[in-house]
Parts: sequence; C-alpha cells; structure tokens
Amino acid sequence: MIGFAHGAWTPFLLAPSSRQEKLRDEVRKLRAVSKQVPNVRQPLVVNGDSTGNRTLCVRGSRAWIALNMSAGSAAISGGGEMPAPPQPKKSKRVTLLGILFLFVTFSWALVLFAVMTAMYPLVRLLDDKRRRFHDNVAILWAKLSMASVFCVPRVLGRENLPLPDQSAIYVANHQSFTDIYSMAWLDRRMKFVSKIEILRIPIIGWAMSYCKHVALRRGDRRAQVEAYRAMLNSLRDGNSLAIYPEGTRSVTGRMRKFQSGAFKASISTGVPIVPVTIVGTRELMPPEAYLPVRYPPDGITLIVHPMIYPEGKSEQELNTLAFREINSGLPEVLQAGSSSSSSTSSSS
Repeated sequence: MIGFAHGAWTPFLLAPSSRQEKLRDEVRKLRAVSKQVPNVRQPLVVNGDSTGNRTLCVRGSRAWIALNMSAGSAAISGGGEMPAPPQPKKSKRVTLLGILFLFVTFSWALVLFAVMTAMYPLVRLLDDKRRRFHDNVAILWAKLSMASVFCVPRVLGRENLPLPDQSAIYVANHQSFTDIYSMAWLDRRMKFVSKIEILRIPIIGWAMSYCKHVALRRGDRRAQVEAYRAMLNSLRDGNSLAIYPEGTRSVTGRMRKFQSGAFKASISTGVPIVPVTIVGTRELMPPEAYLPVRYPPDGITLIVHPMIYPEGKSEQELNTLAFREINSGLPEVLQAGSSSSSSTSSSS
C-alpha cells in the first residue's frame, strides 16, 4: 500500500526519511514559484511548528505570500503578519549610504564620547540619578549622525509631548535599529530599555552605559526582573523611559502583540504613557540589514499621540489603548485589522 500511495496522503504513509525527501522536493518546487513573484527581496525559508506543519514564506516589497503546506498540499494567501515569522538572515548588501552612515556615526561618537568621558566624574557627583548632560550629548550625537547623511525625520503632534522635565514612558513600534536615532528628534531626554547586546557595541554602547540606559538580557528571567526594577527606579528618579513593547523589530512592518512591562511600570509609578508611531525607518534600514540601505521614499515621520494616564485603567486597558494609537499612525497597508490584513488566511 505504501508503494502505491499518491497525492495528499503520501506524507502520512511514507517513512520519516521519505517524508523529509518529499518535503524537500516540494520546497524546491515552491522556490521555483517564488522566483516568479515580482519584487521578491528574500528567498524562500521554512519555518516549522509544533503540529508538524511547515510554513514557507516569500517576502516581497509589497506583501508577504504565505505558502502553508500541511499534509503535502499548499495553500497560497497574500498579505498579513505571520503568527511566528522566521527571523530574516542578515543582508550583506552594502550601499554608499550605509558606508557613509557608519563612518559619520562612529566619527561623531568618538568626538562626543571623549566629551562624555571628560565630564563623567562631575556628572556622577552632581547628577548621578539622571545624568542629563550625558542624555543631551546622546541626543546631539543621534541628530548629527542622521543629519550628516541628509536624513532628518519630521515630527507630527509635538503638542502632545510632555514638558521637557516631566517623566513619561514613550512606547513606539519597532521596525529598525535606526528607530533609536529617530527618537532623538523628539527633543526629550529618555533612557532606552535596550537588549544588553547593544550596550556592548564599542564606543556607542559605552556611551549608553554612561547615560544609565536599562539593559535587558533576553531569556534570563532573573535578569528581566532586575531590569524591571531598574526601570521603576529610573522613573522614580525623575527620568523618562523609551520602550519598544513588541520586544523585537517587526519583520513585516505590522506590529506584534505588546508585552506588558511598560504598562505595569506606568501603573506602579503613575507615569503617563506617550504613544509614538515611527514610519519610514524600515525602508531606511530593514531588520535584516546591518547598515542603512536606501532613503525612504516618503522620509521618516514620528507621530506623537496624546498621553495616556494610568489612573483608573488596568494594565490591559493601557496596552490596548497604546496599541490602537500607534497602529492608527501606520500606513493603512501595515495597520493591524486593515483590509489587506483581514484578507489574510487563518495563518495571519
């Protein structure tokens, strides 16, 4: 019976090794199909789930095409965020913009890091809890880095910003490493909650340590609790925080489900949430790129939404309100629940 099995039942009747070979054959066929999709920038990749299904994704410039293969058959559906999209491989493509940005950002970092180092003992003595001088130098560095390559974000909704010395938790969507640079154009001092690997970058990471940014070690429960305590202490010292509640950069541009840390901290300290939508940084430096690759066609825009106060609200309510505000500022094609998103299959 096994020898005569055909069609959709074949994967269940073949031995495991034969089943794997069958899967490889179908992947090769689908790779050939992917080459016919216009504007495809990323090759076909395979992502497995706990049920034994295989999700094959082709990333294009306008949409994802999900090829969901279960029991030997494939169903094609366009658009939408995959529930667990594969992490893209880092692109080795180098452009003149990327080389120039790398040069200017490290050049400015060297100069300004020397200033920060010279002033460090005095700042520790006079302003150890807030280190406002170092924050101002960091803002200057980020602005000079972007302006030197003629990339100046515009800010909409400045009237929604808190006063310069008012503590707040800025929450934003996360599409690119350059989101950190772009936030400097809000002209507000803030401590970033950043993965610890960023703080290990020579010069840049050392400067972030001078500013007392909060380091987060992923996958370490004890370290995460310590980072949360550091967040609360920083807010109580009068600082503002910048948090990307998705926890990682979005591959597709659509927002992921928000994690709860920022909203718990808001309720615990009474500090308001400031939702910020960032648009355009994904085109400047996609998640799979090591360096900026091209100028965004419509530039970079930061949209500041009205503050959300925690009084009388639950953690989930804060989460939902912040997500809704940030999502509303994204282009319609990238908004969660948009028509293009709702047309996705059950995999989205």
